[in-house]
Amino acid sequence: MRLFFQVILSPLSFLRFVLLFIVSFVILIILFVEYFLTRKNGSYRFFTSRLWGHIILFILGIQVKKNMVPKLDKFLMMPNHRSYIDIFIMAAYVPATFVAKAELRRWPIIGQAMKAFYIIAVKRSDLRSMIGTMNKIKQRVNEGIPVTVFPEGTTFEGPGTKDFKQGTFKIAAEAGIPIIPCAISYSDKRDAWIDDDLFVWHFFRQFWKPITKVDVRFGKVIIDDDYKSLKEKTQKSINSMLIKSESN
Repeated sequence: MRLFFQVILSPLSFLRFVLLFIVSFVILIILFVEYFLTRKNGSYRFFTSRLWGHIILFILGIQVKKNMVPKLDKFLMMPNHRSYIDIFIMAAYVPATFVAKAELRRWPIIGQAMKAFYIIAVKRSDLRSMIGTMNKIKQRVNEGIPVTVFPEGTTFEGPGTKDFKQGTFKIAAEAGIPIIPCAISYSDKRDAWIDDDLFVWHFFRQFWKPITKVDVRFGKVIIDDDYKSLKEKTQKSINSMLIKSESN
């Protein structure tokens, strides 16, 4: 039956795929305008990225059930990572930039957009790059620009979470930066995008559905000057919220 509806509704996937790129291109233009208007006075408020996130969620039929994000000016948002959809969700609801792979800087337009969105680029295989990334995270937060970091470092279908990378926790513990844990859970486990699954294939395989349901839970703020304890508390909080989400 699923295959039958997937074939019948496949034009919906194609329409959404086209709209995804058209909207993203228009949003890039608005993003550059926002960046040039706000970069000197430090008034960047992620208006464009949040608009982009909300529009893409609407186009893809993503229905998000969530609680409120804790009110903080400076923080690190740490969600588990299931899919590229997580990025749209975080962009829509969290006023923060991201840490992304350095390779994206070489992409046409995307490279310029990363600068305009204050995205922090990292080469995970390069120790010097990793150290520089940690310092940039600290700098961004001190400038009043929160950062979203996926502590698993890659997508994971679950259940629960993979081992967290410890570098960001060291910076947070050292600088006293509050962490907001976040749990993202999909009602359809096949929405997870993992391993070597091609983006296009995954997109057309999953977005024929009129609605994709996602449960997003923001946990209590965590502060700790011991990075090991901070990491443990954050992962425990996210896993606890995932268990509650996935049991409903």
